[in-house]
Amino acid sequence: MQLQFDFMRPKRPATLIPWLLLGVLALIAYGSLYPFNFKPDAVDGGLLDALSRLSWARAGRGDRIANVLLYLPAGFCLSLWLNSHCRRWVSVIVATLLGTLLSLSIEVAQVYLSPRVPSLIDLILNALGTLLGAAAGIAWRAMGGWMHLPLRPEKTPRDPGAALLICLWLAWRFAPFVPHFDLARLKAALTPLFHPQVSLGVTWLYLTYWLVISQACSALVSASRTLETLLLLIAVVMVGRLVVADQTFIPSELLALVVLLPILVFTMRLAARPKRMLLLVLISATFFAERLAPLDLTLPAALEFSFSVGWDTALTLPGLLNRIFLFGAVLWVIWHGGLSINLAAGIMFAMVIVTEIVRAWLPGPGGNIAEPLLAALTALAFRYVHQRRRSNLTEQAISQRARNL
Repeated sequence: MQLQFDFMRPKRPATLIPWLLLGVLALIAYGSLYPFNFKPDAVDGGLLDALSRLSWARAGRGDRIANVLLYLPAGFCLSLWLNSHCRRWVSVIVATLLGTLLSLSIEVAQVYLSPRVPSLIDLILNALGTLLGAAAGIAWRAMGGWMHLPLRPEKTPRDPGAALLICLWLAWRFAPFVPHFDLARLKAALTPLFHPQVSLGVTWLYLTYWLVISQACSALVSASRTLETLLLLIAVVMVGRLVVADQTFIPSELLALVVLLPILVFTMRLAARPKRMLLLVLISATFFAERLAPLDLTLPAALEFSFSVGWDTALTLPGLLNRIFLFGAVLWVIWHGGLSINLAAGIMFAMVIVTEIVRAWLPGPGGNIAEPLLAALTALAFRYVHQRRRSNLTEQAISQRARNL
């Protein structure tokens, strides 16, 4: 009877947090010990002698900020993982202690690296970063609990269009796809955070994009896994900006991520129809702002119509993928709102045509026939995904009917 009870006990859902934690720890070890040119004879004595080599040397302002930021994700993931096994305040304390122990181990290891200066100041800053990250993790878990409403029916993964949209998002964020594993490159990616310049327009842009991605996650996985999947995507994008050449952190995007979760708490409690309408308004406003920027309101008296049939040679690969994602986001939000795929594609294509015509009358490079073609290709890709989904559903229905007979 006991065995039957254990068999019927519901299993705890699998979590991605341990894998995120392993990735964060690997990144910390790489960034702290690169280029791994250890010299075992750097210290004559053992561990106590290595500990005595730790100094109170002060680093520059940028390095101090980097030491705090480097351990924020570690504290965040540690607290989330520990909180599933113990109380919140215990998880914060244990996470901070573990992060401090990790930092101490790395500082001791740096004694054996010639270009490094092991410092107790770094240890304190790393411990502070772990503590702040742990507190943020507990806040994330608490607000995530407000988001998930158990009384609502769970969604089943069903929307391959959302998967395509997420793939387009990652493709844009990782372009030009040139990995560059170097400590100087990692520090350069953090440089904009040392003297942050926040733009409200850019913050709005990334907030809207991340809201669309969060909705795509909810359409792809169950409601209980939406927040965790979104966290995984945020981690992948942030790490990707560290290891991909010519990419850095964007302070405005980090600000957008800070305000993202409180907004999600609000939107998750909305009914499906107003939530989709809100998302449609946001992505439409972002679409026109992006397509017509910079909109010169002081137009000259005589406007010249300028329209080309070639491609914008100044457009880079990231810019190209950005436009593909924007077209796909508008199409998917309209489609997800309840319209057919053909009607959603037609509305998106009409929006592109209208903005191209307006750009042709505005000062600047003018309109371009290539971008409507790009929008058409994007629509075809989403329509292909939709057709594959319908075909799979039809095959499953036929198979189920055959089993019932």
